[in-house]
Amino acid sequence: MSTPTRADAVATLEKHLGDKPARLAHSLKVAGLAVTLGQMLIAKGISLNLPLIEAAAILHDICKGQPDHDRAGGELLRSLGYPEVAAIVEVHTRLGGRTPSPDEPLSEAEVVYMADKSYRRVNRVSIEERYGIWRDTWKDNPERLESLTNGENRAKAVRARIEKALGMALSDVKSEE
Repeated sequence: MSTPTRADAVATLEKHLGDKPARLAHSLKVAGLAVTLGQMLIAKGISLNLPLIEAAAILHDICKGQPDHDRAGGELLRSLGYPEVAAIVEVHTRLGGRTPSPDEPLSEAEVVYMADKSYRRVNRVSIEERYGIWRDTWKDNPERLESLTNGENRAKAVRARIEKALGMALSDVKSEE
């Protein structure tokens, strides 16, 4: 049992989130875009595991609000018997601190990462908008700003990889909801 069904992923998220409808709504928006991107990329010949993308996108913020929620989510999901989902959840915020090289095949983790970066709560945003908000928040913290710049550059590189594979702008992709 390494990839839960959509229904099981939603039930698991609801169980661990408690009464947090805004977080559930965010996760479902991210999952809608991630599935759409996955379907489009598969149609272009990219080898991806769509059920894994959907489950990881639904569960990516299962431990939101905890310190290092990405790692905490990975640990929880691994303990629940979902190691492949855990591997994506634990890198969904920073891709493990590495930017994939242009010649690497696209991964499920990149699809979930980009779908998450495309939403601020339930509102679709560009990478520039999302990181602009964070830059305003952390404008007086040079160390944090440097980290944000690195993160924004990574997100732009992943967006470029996905857009190249799709042959279209991410902003033009309409997600399933």
